[in-house]
Amino acid sequence: MSTDAPPPGPDAPAGPASAPPAGPAGPTANPEAFIANVPADLRDRESIIVECNKIVELFREGKISKAAAGTKIMQAIPTSFTVGGPGEQAFQAYLEILDQTAQQLANPGGGGGAGGQPPPRSPSPGPDEGAGGRRRRPRALSVSSSEDDEPNGKRKRIDESKLPWVVEDFIVENTLSPSLRKTRDLLLEFSKDPKTVLKSLLNSINRVAFPVSEWTAIVEGKAVNLDKVLGYIFSVVPDAPKAESVGGLQFVFGSASPTKTVTTQSDWNAAFGRTISAILVVFPHRRQELEAYRQYISDLFLSCSDRTHERVVLLDRKIRNEVAARRDIELSNFSSFGHWERAFLNDNGSGVASSVIKAHDGSQSVAGGSKKSKDKSPEPCRRFNDGRCPSKSSQCRYTHVCSNCRRSHPVTKCDAPSETAK
Repeated sequence: MSTDAPPPGPDAPAGPASAPPAGPAGPTANPEAFIANVPADLRDRESIIVECNKIVELFREGKISKAAAGTKIMQAIPTSFTVGGPGEQAFQAYLEILDQTAQQLANPGGGGGAGGQPPPRSPSPGPDEGAGGRRRRPRALSVSSSEDDEPNGKRKRIDESKLPWVVEDFIVENTLSPSLRKTRDLLLEFSKDPKTVLKSLLNSINRVAFPVSEWTAIVEGKAVNLDKVLGYIFSVVPDAPKAESVGGLQFVFGSASPTKTVTTQSDWNAAFGRTISAILVVFPHRRQELEAYRQYISDLFLSCSDRTHERVVLLDRKIRNEVAARRDIELSNFSSFGHWERAFLNDNGSGVASSVIKAHDGSQSVAGGSKKSKDKSPEPCRRFNDGRCPSKSSQCRYTHVCSNCRRSHPVTKCDAPSETAK
């Protein structure tokens, strides 16, 4: 009969006699129908379908990119490079599946048009065109390079499980003390919206009188500036800083430099005592840690002479900065501070040698010294030459040199010819 189909030629592909649909695959096309017409040279068709579906699932789970998924599917389908063949059509069908999957991942709530496609946009002026065809500057621009990279202007969320330090933190967290874990959890919570946390804190009934800048430091996990706390305690000016922006410059009013500086044990006790009260409002579980640290510093004050109390203040500042910069130690971990004690309390410590602080009148003095360099006289100290000067060379008003040869020994030990004998 004339209606019978002619027998397949020698070059005809094996498989069902039905020809593949003409034209590109539609959004609902089944790639398996095309793969059925693909000659499986070394693999059966079922394994090709299973492999391609696995690749799509890997993309859906975010384990591979869309480009990588497309490349893997192209490599999995034989004859996918043949133009117009069933392999190319199967590859096109899988590409549409990847496109639809990408749209679903970008907009999980749906809301698109028919068939999962986004609704057509209504005609409107271009982004740089306003009423009357005039160009205008857009109100807001996305930081992304294209709308395809970040659909609907949403920022892509980072998979924190892939960050190396997050994996390490997960392992080490169980070794931290309960107090450290609690502090870290609260700081992570505060970091979500620190401004709202600060507003709530400043209106708390339990808050103590404390500088706003140092409340902010506590909420952000930073070290408190005891100089500002001490100045605030004795200040008669309200702590109400106000910022004004003029021409790109920001001017802050009412937030002057500290009027007092912590230099003695009594200064430190007043400032740190107030700081403990403030910290306990935010971290009530840290009472034992803070009280132990106060006793630790107080013992250092007692074990050092009054003239070296300034070194203890510097040591305290260093320790609190170090602890605030980390999340694995507390102020009560005294064994971690031994090297800082040697650096700041020993006469030859590196902390003493490098810690040159400003005196109240603006002159320079080394930590532990009490005399100003501008008051030192170049004249030899008579009492030093007589062997009875009670002051050290750095503290004496006169220069500790020999009155005869001006070397570092007293005149009683000088072997040089006397100036009067010449």
